Formats: sequence, structure tokens, C-alpha cells
Amino acid sequence: MKRIITFDELKRFSNLGKIYESFEYLIKTAMESVSCANVFLSHLSKDIDKLNDILSFLSEYGAQVYIDKNENDKELPKISNYKTAKILKDRINTILKFRLFVTPNSKGSKWITWELALVDGIGKYENIAILPTAEYKYNADWLEQEYLCLY
Repeated sequence: MKRIITFDELKRFSNLGKIYESFEYLIKTAMESVSCANVFLSHLSKDIDKLNDILSFLSEYGAQVYIDKNENDKELPKISNYKTAKILKDRINTILKFRLFVTPNSKGSKWITWELALVDGIGKYENIAILPTAEYKYNADWLEQEYLCLY
């Protein structure tokens, strides 16, 4: 069975700041050397309701997290276009760590795939970690995407 963090575990961590043994192994991998690091968090807009929980999770480890939202980055255009890609590419080139917040919704995202390939392509693959999440532990079939297994 794939090891994933359930949305409930993520919420409990966000609310209580406690590490649960059931996903401690993921935390060690995903947060290795992240303390006080500049982190680019790749995510899908459909998962906006889970974003605060993952931001709380990363911040607990001292990460300074960049997310591609207009309220956080005033340079981003309101509607995605070639400028969006240029700005994100520039941000990714300056980050120390790349964390991919993966949910079942992520499967069809072109931006997540592009961001991940960009980080890998500039030779920062050792700084990539996947944070796989789902509603239930057994709900992990979507993690079979070939490229996710590299990280």
C-alpha cells in the first residue's frame, strides 16, 4: 500500500501541531533540510481548501513558502498567460526546495507537471519532495503516475 497523508491527518497536524507516527516517515523525507528554506509549493487551485493546512504544516518546520497566488505575488497577472510562466520560472530558479502537494485532483494539472519538470530540468531534482495526500489511505491509485515515482 502507498504511504500517504490523509486530509484528516493533515488537518489534525495543522490544528494541533503534532506529528503523527502514521506519516512521520513522509515528514522526515519531505522536510529534510527545509528549516528556514525558501520553498516553492506547487499545488492545484482545486485544492485551495486544503492549502492552509499544508502551509501550516510547512511553516511548522520554519519554511518560507512561496505560492503562486496574486495576493502573495503582486507581479502575477490576474489571468494566466505567458507572463505567468515567465514569473513562475524565475521564482523556481531562485528557490532552495520544491515541494509538490499532490492530491487526487493533481492528476490532470498541466502547471504542476510543468513546474516539476522545470525544477528537475535545472538540476534541482535532489531538492524535490512529494507530499502525497488523499481522503483515505487506500485512495492512492492516482499515485501510479510514472514521474511521481522518481521523487
